[in-house]
Amino acid sequence: MEKKSTSKQASLTVYFCGKEECQPGHYFGPAVRPHYLIHVILEGKGIFQKSGVTYSLKKGDAFLIPPMESTYYQADKENPWSYAWVGFDGSACPEILSQTVFSDSFIYQNPGSNISALLACMERLLASFRESHGRQLEPKGNLLMLLSFMQDPSPEKSRDFSDEYFKAAREYIEHNYSYDIRISDVARHVGIDRTYLYKIFMEHGKTSPKQYLLWHRLRMAVQMLCSTDYTITEIALSCGFKDAPSFCNYFKKHIGFTPRAFRKEFQDQGKTIPVNNKLL
Repeated sequence: MEKKSTSKQASLTVYFCGKEECQPGHYFGPAVRPHYLIHVILEGKGIFQKSGVTYSLKKGDAFLIPPMESTYYQADKENPWSYAWVGFDGSACPEILSQTVFSDSFIYQNPGSNISALLACMERLLASFRESHGRQLEPKGNLLMLLSFMQDPSPEKSRDFSDEYFKAAREYIEHNYSYDIRISDVARHVGIDRTYLYKIFMEHGKTSPKQYLLWHRLRMAVQMLCSTDYTITEIALSCGFKDAPSFCNYFKKHIGFTPRAFRKEFQDQGKTIPVNNKLL
């Protein structure tokens, strides 16, 4: 097995590749792996087990091991498999894998029409990783080519995960707005990169994630001004602003009132002042 590492988590990183000719009945597990791992069967056959389900696999098939999920696999006792594997991870992985059969399965069963091409692609991945000397472009490109063989052939089964990512990002913001979070923290939590997160927010929310975070903080501040007796400083820090002056500047710029004036008008009129509908 050949292994390389990187000190910085990227959107996609190939961590290691290898190849093995297994003895009859050779097995591994049950165990977990720290990264995604795909095994491609080069010859022979065997079984893969996950979550109590057993899959029988042969030449040209593949199986996916997700990070930190227990699996078991074993070579056939009469016709043991040989396989090659690639370990990888990164924030782009959920989106990439969602475009393959691995969006709703842990196995790829080759239809028989492209076995030679798929195995040749796996060999190129092995060679490019072995000769990369830490450079990632060629191994990553070959990994994507390998996964392109494993796309779901049924377009009607493809899923759009952007709505799920958008909901997950909103929930993260709405539960953590009081902390000093950054948009990169939101993207990391959801498992996608910042560029894709921005695209999702513009499509689903008609605003950037940065603006959504700011408006949610202001929305919470409005509620606290109208329903509590906390000081301006207490509200500012409770809503994720670094200090009262910066909070007041943002509030005046986007709401049209200073926080103190907003509270006074609310108390005098007994109702909220009409403000931007993003606060609703």
